[in-house]
Amino acid sequence: MSTPDNNLYEFEPFLLDAGNRILLKEGVTVRLTPKAFDTLLVLVQHAMQVVEKEQLLRDVWPETFVEEGSLSYNIHELRKALGDDSSEPRYIETMPKRGYRFIAPVKVSAANGGQIGLSGREGDARVIEKRTFARVISEEVEGTDMPAEAAPLRFAAMDPLVLTGVTAKRKKPTRRLAAVSGAILLAAGIGVFVYLKLSHVSSATPSRAKRTLVRLTNNNAMDCGPVWSPDGSRIAFWSNRDGRSEIYVMNADGSNVTRLTNNLADDIGPIWSPDGRKILFDSERDGNKEIYVMDADGSNQTRLTRNNAFDSATTWSPDGSQIAFASNRDHSNTNNFDIYVMNADGSNVRRIVDDPEYDAEPKWSPDGRKILFVTGRNEYFKVYEMNPDGTGQRNLTGNDNNSDGKAAWSPDSRTIAFVKNIGGKDQIYVMDADGGYLKRVTNNSANNLHPSWSPDGSKLLFQTDRDGNFEIYVMSVDGELLQLTDDPADELTPDWSPDGSKIAFSSNRDGMQHVYIMNADGSSPTQITNSPAEDTEPTWSPDGKRIAFTSSRDGNNEIYVMNSDGSNQTRLTADAGNDTFPKWSPDGRILFISNRDGQRDIYVMDSNGNNVRRLTSKGAGQSAWSPDGSKIAFIRPSLEIISSAFWLEVYVMDADGGNVQMLTRSPNSTFAPCWSPNGTSIVFVVENLPRANIFQIDLDGQNLIRLSAGSKFDGRPAVSPDGSKLAFQSNRDGNFEIYVMNLH
Repeated sequence: MSTPDNNLYEFEPFLLDAGNRILLKEGVTVRLTPKAFDTLLVLVQHAMQVVEKEQLLRDVWPETFVEEGSLSYNIHELRKALGDDSSEPRYIETMPKRGYRFIAPVKVSAANGGQIGLSGREGDARVIEKRTFARVISEEVEGTDMPAEAAPLRFAAMDPLVLTGVTAKRKKPTRRLAAVSGAILLAAGIGVFVYLKLSHVSSATPSRAKRTLVRLTNNNAMDCGPVWSPDGSRIAFWSNRDGRSEIYVMNADGSNVTRLTNNLADDIGPIWSPDGRKILFDSERDGNKEIYVMDADGSNQTRLTRNNAFDSATTWSPDGSQIAFASNRDHSNTNNFDIYVMNADGSNVRRIVDDPEYDAEPKWSPDGRKILFVTGRNEYFKVYEMNPDGTGQRNLTGNDNNSDGKAAWSPDSRTIAFVKNIGGKDQIYVMDADGGYLKRVTNNSANNLHPSWSPDGSKLLFQTDRDGNFEIYVMSVDGELLQLTDDPADELTPDWSPDGSKIAFSSNRDGMQHVYIMNADGSSPTQITNSPAEDTEPTWSPDGKRIAFTSSRDGNNEIYVMNSDGSNQTRLTADAGNDTFPKWSPDGRILFISNRDGQRDIYVMDSNGNNVRRLTSKGAGQSAWSPDGSKIAFIRPSLEIISSAFWLEVYVMDADGGNVQMLTRSPNSTFAPCWSPNGTSIVFVVENLPRANIFQIDLDGQNLIRLSAGSKFDGRPAVSPDGSKLAFQSNRDGNFEIYVMNLH
């Protein structure tokens, strides 16, 4: 932001303090990244006016080449923070192909006790008042308070192919590594224009590595059916720890267990209402199983169904007005359940599934468009979907010889967790909402049941008997991961040493992104660069003695190399363009990405920086050499329109730049390809905002499998040298950390 602004901007119920760089909602700080704040400030300063995209990019990222996708992401974050809806905007209106307009009335006041004399043009709907606000004093929200997620990579068919680098003049921790605009802008390094000074090696704080699998209950009884409250603060479950099965609640960390029901019958199956105020459950207190509802504190327990059949509730409609349940009330065969819907008070019961086989366990999608259910009509139990009126019934889990059930929607309605019986044991899987991209989450000799998504979509509650009796655990959506770093900063771009004993990465835990190394178990993290600029994208040499990395210490992004202990840091490239994303070849050369010739392409040089040669001429980025040195994987826009756009796809070419072939055909952009150690497959990231997940594909374009799941942003995958583990960065716990998962 080039012009100082100390004004206060009020748009109910928000107050934006430009001088102190804070946004308040009814006196409470709203957390924004610095660039999101800058974007909002520009829009508010020009309230009721269309602000062109070019102006926003120029004002928010001065003297910086960044992507339009970064702007799109900031707008996405602002709408979430403001509670705005792009389809029915109250604050930020999208002007197609132009920019954005802030449409809420804004009151502008001087923060220093003076008055401002702004006046709108005739017909300008801005509200300009001459009034004074007391200066609001509060800490500025730093960039490390919010996760950075990449922007969508979709390009109109007529967009030109332009590949450019990213440099920046910044004083705060970097929050974005890559995105692409209407013109294609590939991921690059991060830069800060400062004078070079000598770097030194320092020790980081001890590692706080931790496992993502956490046990929440521990007793000799059965603790079952856990479900997260809508705000994520509590967990409801049923347990027979006091004799009969009753409903309990506890805090999300397992503390403060409180019993809600207390009678001589069994009460099971708690289900939170969408607003978190009520809990449905099943009870046999009146002689047969009926559906009850109570307040979230256990008061006002009320019976909703009244018949001699077996009624079992499993879901609320997203607006809380209806309840879907299973019942055998219309059949003499007690195993013939159908699915019904009723109003939340128990009135207006109607059947929506009528089939001679078992149909039960309905689960309404959070967006209200679909209902999952389990049916026995395929010999084995399978998970189906249908429309809320019962039409459009479709099998999602196929026709294998395993029974499936206990399905649960992710909060964004895009992923489904469910249970599959494998070899007599129940295991948890996740899949896309259309049934595609299946991923196994648990893999042990125990029973793992009843998955329930956390409100942020990053974790799963479940019950398991792995300790002898059923207890409640929580885990990552990908199962048990090892979180190698645990720091308020962002830890990015992991890379394995050739012997697999260490991992290099970058972190802004001291204010800027610098290069660190740690043991493969997350212990002994050590900072090895300390320049006054950003150092990132470390990559090990084949012999493990050196590390190449990207640094902006000389004003723009250049490639450097150093010994693995951080000594002898040497600049390899010296060009007016941006040189980023170094990758070693098996024979000791270095690939890198540069826009020195006008667009971003792949170059190769000797390890001393000599013999620079351009390998591509049509735009490319994020390259990686195959283990045998014969091929290079990289990303480039698709050759043809896929799902109405040119997406970034993974390509493979020979090491000399010839024989280019497109490997993926994703309807979403792909990033960061890396090779399996045997060179037969490529691991890469598929971005589909607000998430990005990691996939693997064989070199022939077949056998596409999902490696990570969930609604967060997983990126920069790196396969261990022995092929057994995958390191990656993810913001699943709020900020980016380095995680490792087992691949076998």
